[in-house]
Amino acid sequence: MTGVFETAGFEVDLLEYCDEAGRFHDHGWDVTTGPIYRSLLLDHRNRDGKLGFVSLILDARRPFEP
Repeated sequence: MTGVFETAGFEVDLLEYCDEAGRFHDHGWDVTTGPIYRSLLLDHRNRDGKLGFVSLILDARRPFEP
C-alpha cells in the first residue's frame, strides 16, 4: 500500500486505512495540523460510534538530509 512512497524515499505512516480483511484502523493524529474532512473524526457520516465512510489517509515525509 505504501510501496510507491517508500520507493521514492519517503517515510510513511498509515493514519486511517482498511486492511486486507476489510477491517478499519486508525492511528490518532492531530486534525488541527492538517484537517481532512473525509476522516473518522470530521466526516458527518461517522457519528454515534458508527463508521459510515472511510478514506485512506497517510502521512508521507521525506527524511531531512543536511
